[in-house]
Amino acid sequence: MNTIHLHKVDSTNTYAKLHASTFAPNQITCIFADEQTAGRGRQQRSWISPPNVNLYATFFLQLPLNTPHLTSIGQILALSCAALLKKHNLSPQIKWPNDIQLCGKKIAGILCETAFHPPLVDLFLGIGLNVNMEKNLLDQIDQPATSLLTETKKTWNREELLNQLQAQFEQDLKKFRQDGLSSFLPLFNDLLAMRGQTITLFDGQTTWTGICDSITSNGELKLLLPSGKIRI
Repeated sequence: MNTIHLHKVDSTNTYAKLHASTFAPNQITCIFADEQTAGRGRQQRSWISPPNVNLYATFFLQLPLNTPHLTSIGQILALSCAALLKKHNLSPQIKWPNDIQLCGKKIAGILCETAFHPPLVDLFLGIGLNVNMEKNLLDQIDQPATSLLTETKKTWNREELLNQLQAQFEQDLKKFRQDGLSSFLPLFNDLLAMRGQTITLFDGQTTWTGICDSITSNGELKLLLPSGKIRI
């Protein structure tokens, strides 16, 4: 894996998209920044990215367009992050589709963006992991959030965490390319936040309320409606 370390950037995903043509096509390139000035999450939400405290990275890779379960690639990185946290004796959960939580609070999020060049697709998998973020900064986030520092009361080495995440993601990506998402489903469902609880979900057009049931083999969420029907 090729790693590019930047001290300051607007967004690691934006940098990766601007420079993708210069990256080696047959390997993963990881862009890692100490600070983002315009970090963002899903649906263009702002991602608070103070300097030298958290992990801000984007993994760039190319896969064939006909790769099974390609739309679930962001969830593979979420599973890799969860596996990393489990190795440190923490108990992460994944809030569908790909937010990572500790103790019901968000600690990491994944942003997946694509560019199509048939027969290949460029994949830009951004991850923000709150590492040594203090409570006063966490309180500025628009939802309950936490950090490794907050949960463990110790300071973490960001570079070591990145190295561990890179190794885990490479391992999981190899498995994904062989088996698709199906071999990850038992783990994903074990980690699924709010499973068995009543949740409200907005699909872009309609608001649905039901019981968070499980994940399909395509990475979609099954919602058990009050009528007894399953909504995908």
